[in-house]
Amino acid sequence: MKINCHCHIFSPDCVPLEFRKRFFLDVKNPIDRLFHRLLRRILPEDSKLENLLDIIDMPISEIAQKLVDEMDEAGIDICTPLMMDMEYCEKFGGATKSFNDQIIETMATVEAINKKYNRIRMLPFIAVDPRREGMVTIVKDALRGGAFKGVKIYPVMGFTPDDRRLYPIYQYCVDNNIPITAHCENGGIPGLKDYYRLANPKYWAVVLQEFPELTLNLAHNDRTGSPWQTKIAQLIKACPNVYTDISYDIEMWFMPRRYFKDIKRMLGTAKIQDRLLYGTDWYMGRCLWTESSYLKWFLEYSKKIFWCRVEFTDQEIKRLTEDNPKRFLGL
Repeated sequence: MKINCHCHIFSPDCVPLEFRKRFFLDVKNPIDRLFHRLLRRILPEDSKLENLLDIIDMPISEIAQKLVDEMDEAGIDICTPLMMDMEYCEKFGGATKSFNDQIIETMATVEAINKKYNRIRMLPFIAVDPRREGMVTIVKDALRGGAFKGVKIYPVMGFTPDDRRLYPIYQYCVDNNIPITAHCENGGIPGLKDYYRLANPKYWAVVLQEFPELTLNLAHNDRTGSPWQTKIAQLIKACPNVYTDISYDIEMWFMPRRYFKDIKRMLGTAKIQDRLLYGTDWYMGRCLWTESSYLKWFLEYSKKIFWCRVEFTDQEIKRLTEDNPKRFLGL
C-alpha cells in the first residue's frame, strides 16, 4: 500500500488574487486567458504544461479526481491532500475563496472520492494560521468530524511555528495522536525570500521542547547539505515522532546524483531511515512530472541514467512509500 504524504487539491481561487496575477493564474482575467490560449497553441499535444493549465481551470472536486487518476496509474493507494490558508499572507493576502468554503468543498470532495472507490483514497490535512479568528475551534471541529486526518502548517505565510497561539493545536494533536505536516524548506509560496526564514526548523526545536511527543513531518527536507537539513536530522534523532518528506526539490532534476545519493544515505541511517516519507507535492510541479513519472525516478530512472546511477532496494522503497507513511499516519 503506497502512500503519498504530500500533495494538494486546493483550487486556484484559494490563492490570493495578487499572487495569481503575478504568475498569470487569474482565470477570470482576459489577458491571462489569452496568454493561456497562446500557450496551448504552441505546446505539443498532451504536454505536462498543458495539463497544468487544465488544472488551473478546475474546481477542487475535479482536481482531486485528476490526482486519483494519476495515483492509479502510479500504483499509489492513499494520499494526504494538504489544505492551504493563504488569506493572511502578509504580502499577497486577501481576495481568496472563503476558508470555510474551502473546508466544505474539501470535505465533500474527499467523501465523494472515498465513497466512489469504496475505500480510503484521501486523508486530508486542515490548514492552520494563528491569525485566523476562532482558529482553534475551527481546527478541532474539523478533526473531530472525522473528515480530516491531520494538520498543515505553512509558516512562510507570515508567522513562525513557535507562535504561542498554535500551542493549543499542538496539545490537541499530542492528546489525540494527530499528525502535523509543516513546510520546512527555504523556498515555496509566496516566493518572497524574506518569508522563507519563518520555516526554519529552529522554531520547531522550541516547540518540541514543550511537545516532545508531537507527530511532525518537517516537509521537503530542504536541500542537500543545507544547515536546515542537518537540523531536521537532529530533531528526528532527538524526538520519537519527527519525520521529514522528500516532496519536490529541484535538485531531483538538476543534480540527480547528489539528490538521490542523499536519500540513499538517509535510508541507510539509523532512526532517519524510519522517518523518511514519500511525497510528490502534486500539483505544484505538474508541468514537470506526473505521479507515475515522479515515482519512476526512484524505481527506475535513478539507476538507469548514467549521470545518476543510484539504485534503491525493494526494502528501501517499501520503507519510504509504505512502512514509514503508515506509521506517521497511524494506519
